[in-house]
Amino acid sequence: MLAQITRTKIRTAALILAIASSSSLALAQDWHYNDHDRDDYRFDRDHDRDGLRIARDFGFQDGRSVGRQDMFKGKPLNPYPRGRYAHEDHGYRHEYGDKYSYEAEYARAYREGYERAYR
Repeated sequence: MLAQITRTKIRTAALILAIASSSSLALAQDWHYNDHDRDDYRFDRDHDRDGLRIARDFGFQDGRSVGRQDMFKGKPLNPYPRGRYAHEDHGYRHEYGDKYSYEAEYARAYREGYERAYR
């Protein structure tokens, strides 16, 4: 009889321990999930900044190239994207975020690169 009571107490303690362990694991996983959301937001924000940097790089290089060509050909100053650069989305990918922001940054950098090269 005493052995049977002891076994019942051991089983009950093991069951309580198993339940407590699984609920702690669930809380730890939930905390990690919420922390991951914040990391994703930070990643998205950083990725958007990278997209604008890429827009600046493409815009500046494209503007500089066209500015040099125009200067050597004796064309008048025209620092606005045109021809194959008219869409102002050269190098854009969906991962870079808002396309309008990308295009605006590209056009600004294009004008800067064009004006520097045309001098």
